[in-house]
Amino acid sequence: MTSENGVTNRVYNEIRDLLRSGAVLPGERIPNERKLAEINGASRMRVRDALLMLQREGLVERKIGSGTYLSERAPQIIELSEAAVKMSAERSHDFHETLEARLLIEPAVAARAAEAPTAQFVSDLDQALERLLEVPTWLEFKEEIYGFSRLYYVEAGNEFLCWTFDQIVSARRANKFDGGSDQAPVANLVKKHFHDRLSKIAEAIKSENSEQAKSEVESFLVGMAASSAL
Repeated sequence: MTSENGVTNRVYNEIRDLLRSGAVLPGERIPNERKLAEINGASRMRVRDALLMLQREGLVERKIGSGTYLSERAPQIIELSEAAVKMSAERSHDFHETLEARLLIEPAVAARAAEAPTAQFVSDLDQALERLLEVPTWLEFKEEIYGFSRLYYVEAGNEFLCWTFDQIVSARRANKFDGGSDQAPVANLVKKHFHDRLSKIAEAIKSENSEQAKSEVESFLVGMAASSAL
């Protein structure tokens, strides 16, 4: 029994690593049980048990007659798990207070930045997105995400709004963004997910589509609120 459990745990970890790599994106079907059994050198029964463990975590969704799919929530689940994010009642309150402030301010700031984006601003957005895919640790990753948002505060040209955003970031930074393992590596799946979400904001701004920029920022921030409640 112990040996069987050991095989199941090995297969679980190997499939989880495959999902972490970003080889499969949220909503996409993962390899079937037969293929996974071949890849991992295990029986289909052990693969099935490993998939059940992943399903219980919320990382995959099994659809009868269709297959197994990577959950849309997988990036957030992996991020919160690997960075050991723990939201105490006090920290949860602080997080949602700062997020509420951002929702009141930030969509309008992005809309203003999209009115006539400068070439330097567009270049800075692109460079920020590139860095997001390269950072090695979770703490640096969070800094880059907030750094991306700060760019359109600067472009909006209001120093008081920049100061306000800096206070929000300082409050989050003081708690290491609620991560208990700030030096944890960042899964490629998580990097790709956030890169995709922020790219939509960048494209709206570069297209000088103020309403779309506003909408994308709202969507991004609401998604952050939802992920904290997992």
